[in-house]
Amino acid sequence: MDYINGEDVTDNEHLAEVIDMTREGSAQPGSAGYDEPDSAGPGMTLRDSCFHVAIEELQKIQSAPQESQEEIDRVLQMLREAQNANNERRARVMAKAHEILQDVWVPPE
Repeated sequence: MDYINGEDVTDNEHLAEVIDMTREGSAQPGSAGYDEPDSAGPGMTLRDSCFHVAIEELQKIQSAPQESQEEIDRVLQMLREAQNANNERRARVMAKAHEILQDVWVPPE
């Protein structure tokens, strides 16, 4: 089964979710309420939620070929390092992560 999120198609549900979250998390700071306090629950903004879900879903990917796994590990490190940065940096990191993940292939699990 192919999972389609926005314009991206993948056959791995975890990768599809990460692609979706990195696209959403790359929204310009202050746009569409992504950085509004409590917008995704008590103490959490929508951008916080995008980081949390993206990291969680990347950690679930177990079947990636070595080259793809190296890119996944790179993105995971980028997201962890930027998770508590200012919103402008977090948006840039999410955009870069989204760009990298466009070339990652992971088989279905």
